[in-house]
Amino acid sequence: MRTPVADPEIIGNRITSHALTGSTRNPSGRSTPILASNHHLMWFTRGGGRAIIDSTQQGFGPNTAMFVPAEILFHLDLSPGTIGWQVSLPATLRLPLPATPLLTSVLKPLYQRQLSNAFVAVQEEFITKQPLRGTALIYTTGLLAVLYNRLDTSNNRKELEKDSAKRRLMRRFVSRLNDRYATKDTVRDYAVELGVTTTHLTRVCRETAGKPATIFIREKTMEEARYLLKETDQKIGAIAKDLGFSSAAYFTRLFTETTGSSPKTFRRINKP
Repeated sequence: MRTPVADPEIIGNRITSHALTGSTRNPSGRSTPILASNHHLMWFTRGGGRAIIDSTQQGFGPNTAMFVPAEILFHLDLSPGTIGWQVSLPATLRLPLPATPLLTSVLKPLYQRQLSNAFVAVQEEFITKQPLRGTALIYTTGLLAVLYNRLDTSNNRKELEKDSAKRRLMRRFVSRLNDRYATKDTVRDYAVELGVTTTHLTRVCRETAGKPATIFIREKTMEEARYLLKETDQKIGAIAKDLGFSSAAYFTRLFTETTGSSPKTFRRINKP
């Protein structure tokens, strides 16, 4: 399996694995749809709930496989007692994933065992942090990608393909945001590039995701800030500059307001 970066450890260490439970509203803890800047693979073995993927709502039960591609908005409401796994992959990682969102019931016991075993393998590599961890995560998630691609042809797949002008605009905004979040671009800059008014872009963001474009920009920037603080040794001032902030003080103030802790405290608590 080939990866498009020179050092697979760098991209492999951006892969994350987490357990999902019935107390988890969605992977970010927020009550509104979040921006999937990474690919998300999810597998629920018990319970169920409700998923909103690209503005389409679907209920699901146990033994459900879910795939949310990068640049798609999604939200989860999990019922009490639900148990599952989530693996997040960088969008730049080339794996044989389904081309579109996927939500399907897995009925065959063999496929259920294969998915459970594959998610456990990823989790073990994620938490043990042995040498060549990033490379191992690429290979273990590669198996997951193959399993999900096979599920893509399942007759139990739920319909997520409805489209609209609003959803297409949101996808274009999200795509540009993933490329431009580390700049000083404002909502007006995004609107101009997308060929719409600032008012229209803000209204579409609120109607499809329940929050304005300004919040999307902030959340994406803070997501990258958390990653850099946790996974790198860059100085806080350098991180602030790389993310387009005019000063380290402003970055620190915004990060503290958003996460509840200063960059320094966040790094101390979360850095491996």
